[in-house]
Amino acid sequence: MFYEDMPIGAVTALGATAFTRESIIAYARRFDPRLLAAAAAREDGLLVASGLHVACALMRRLVETRVALREAMAARRQSLPELGVSPGFREMRWPNSVREGDVVSFSMKTISKRETSKPKWGLVANSFRGLNQRDEEVLIFSSVVLAARKPQENRFHRPFD
Repeated sequence: MFYEDMPIGAVTALGATAFTRESIIAYARRFDPRLLAAAAAREDGLLVASGLHVACALMRRLVETRVALREAMAARRQSLPELGVSPGFREMRWPNSVREGDVVSFSMKTISKRETSKPKWGLVANSFRGLNQRDEEVLIFSSVVLAARKPQENRFHRPFD
């Protein structure tokens, strides 16, 4: 999407990920084996997903959503925006654990926008959330991204935006 197509306050559903025992074990074996030891030490033996596993799942859903949007734009023969970079994220936290069997739904909300010194790019700030099936927050963070501006001749200015 272009900078002009991202209204402040817009919420985009990014989809959901099921955290199965198998997926948690696969992630733990590859990236965080201490999770397996922690599960073995628990009385109930239940696994808890790594926070980075949850963040990776959100990023996958974000990329899949953006790919689908670009494919839909291409199918309509619309101009595709250049992909911008992100200077990073901040305040990532995991208020509640993700346990095996949880299904986490992810969303992104546009919280602010501003023009940059480069007329081809705008800066968009988003907040991201992951909620489990009990509506508990399991992941929260914010980030900014450079978003391509529409070519000058395609911009529509509304006087009260």
